[in-house]
Amino acid sequence: MIVLLNGNSAFANKTTKDTELCTFAPKNDLKIGIGSRSSRGPGLDEQTYNAMIDKVENYYKPIVADRGAVLKINRMWSDDTVNSTAHRSGNNWFVDAYGGLARYPIMTPDAELAVLCHEMGHHLGGFPKFKGFFSSSWAAVEGQADYFATSKCFRRVNAEDDNISIMSNAQIPQEVVEGCVGTFKSQKEIALCQRESMAGQVLAQILFEIGKEDTKPSFSTPSTEVVSKTFEQHPVSQCRLDTYFNGSICGMAATEDFGQTEGSTGACAQEKGDTIGYRPTCWYKPAL
Repeated sequence: MIVLLNGNSAFANKTTKDTELCTFAPKNDLKIGIGSRSSRGPGLDEQTYNAMIDKVENYYKPIVADRGAVLKINRMWSDDTVNSTAHRSGNNWFVDAYGGLARYPIMTPDAELAVLCHEMGHHLGGFPKFKGFFSSSWAAVEGQADYFATSKCFRRVNAEDDNISIMSNAQIPQEVVEGCVGTFKSQKEIALCQRESMAGQVLAQILFEIGKEDTKPSFSTPSTEVVSKTFEQHPVSQCRLDTYFNGSICGMAATEDFGQTEGSTGACAQEKGDTIGYRPTCWYKPAL
């Protein structure tokens, strides 16, 4: 059985709840094979793709094991699909990393790592989760997976990198500079905040192009949309950029897990009076 939500099958239930399939990008027909060439850039090579997977897998395997499960990241370099997925079967938690998305012309190592973090967010991101017919599923909704990607996963996996040196020559938009300085005090924390924000910018641009949207996402034009109820599927690229950025500037400890049944635990949240870094209202309805 395939459950269609909002006209696509990004969230599929094939036989039981364990087989729900969550995707990074909306369903698309793009294919980028090995050896593809583009004037815009080469995307990632296989070595870099594997290095990003190693980084996430090595960090999260023991965390998933502590929850009684086994993390399996499927390295599907030869697959030309421009997407990535998360699903479960029994106590096996899967992430499918397709080579087609890694080879997207403007893909960067940090953006690929953020994609993997998005998929880990489906597994570990907590509330809000997709609603089933009778109960909530195991999987965090798309916006929450994005929020987890920057506020928790990217920050934890890259915490010990020399982020100051990595970002020393990067061109950072003023909104990102001000947002990161407004939350964090040490140069190391500020640099990591900037790094994850810029990874989110790359992903938002890729999603803008995949979705053939009309309005290019920008840090200077955050969404003003206010949803009447939490949107479970893929928001538009501007809303997703807002989510990546807000996750980056949230000052909550990356090691504090999100709640499983409510939105305040482990998060910056309007529910508890936070004024920055909370889940954007373009997809999230706070319980006020």
